Amino acid sequence: MANCNNLFIEFNKEIRLTDKRRKKLRKRRNDLRKRIQSGYNIIKSSGETRHDITFQSQGSYVMDTIINPENKDCEYDLDDGLYFFGQLSKHQRPKAQTFHNWVIRAIEQGKSDRNYEEIKDKPPCVRVHFRSPGNDFNYHVDIPIYYAREIHRPELAHLNEEWPESNPVAFIIWFEEKTESGFKQEFILEREKFYGEYKDWLNDIRKKDHQLRRIVRYLKAWGDHIDNDMPPGIAMTILAGRNYCPADRDDESMTLTLEEIARFLENNGFQCPRPTSPVGEDLFASYNQEQKNFFKERLDAFIESAKEAMAAENQKEACRKWKEHLGKRFPCQLAKDKMEGSDTQSNPVIINSSRDKSA
Repeated sequence: MANCNNLFIEFNKEIRLTDKRRKKLRKRRNDLRKRIQSGYNIIKSSGETRHDITFQSQGSYVMDTIINPENKDCEYDLDDGLYFFGQLSKHQRPKAQTFHNWVIRAIEQGKSDRNYEEIKDKPPCVRVHFRSPGNDFNYHVDIPIYYAREIHRPELAHLNEEWPESNPVAFIIWFEEKTESGFKQEFILEREKFYGEYKDWLNDIRKKDHQLRRIVRYLKAWGDHIDNDMPPGIAMTILAGRNYCPADRDDESMTLTLEEIARFLENNGFQCPRPTSPVGEDLFASYNQEQKNFFKERLDAFIESAKEAMAAENQKEACRKWKEHLGKRFPCQLAKDKMEGSDTQSNPVIINSSRDKSA
């Protein structure tokens, strides 16, 4: 069996967000927060709204499963929740669109050293695009907007579904329990009080880099490479979290986890149910049969290649199987062309095509 664990570890280094870029994204996210807060203060001073707002980090940035995109022209994706605090019921408060409009106006009227490229109003969030002068570090920030009468049960200002309950912090807790990382919801809900402990936790999880985080990154990199109609990062995270198979090697864990994902989808009618509020929501509900078939075909092909890679006699042979699905960044240049367990290079078998006339 070919052991490609070292190649996966190198691949992880390539796709994982570096500390340098993490700091850039954090700074630019904070710049946007300041811009929104300053713009919202203008709106609030007019008496149009009395709600206080705050921000809460969420998504792959917190869980350290964010990846570098394969295409350099593609954008990094950040999620940064914005919370309005108040005591108005769903029927008493303004429509979700009003809250979206306030956020958009706050961005437009606020002040910051960094100018945005474009604002898009999407049903689940407000998206802000940024481009660096040389297009070498493009990113967008998705701002899901919540109304919270009680911080543990926020409701999302979704334009198509007025105020469904949605708790992104609960999703982080669900994932971090899988890694036994010691995450506490207070790290985000009471970040000023727990900032030091939260910072230590972040440093600790990045040093340990649990295998499940790497598996999620590999799945996201697979989706990023295939691109067309592949599930979003949150779906990959849920599928990995529900079906993760730990192993001594990442190539083995990846193969086993892919097989478990396929079984899970087959046994659950090709659904990807959300584990936190809204519990049970199928993230594949909007997929038509063609899209489902596409993902199933890609998944089956990946599993077949993974099994062939695991059974291969040397890394060179196995690496080609992995690279087919994980893309050009998978480091086949480091693969060794020798039999497993041997110190000598494997040589091709030369077959004499001329027949022995004495036969």
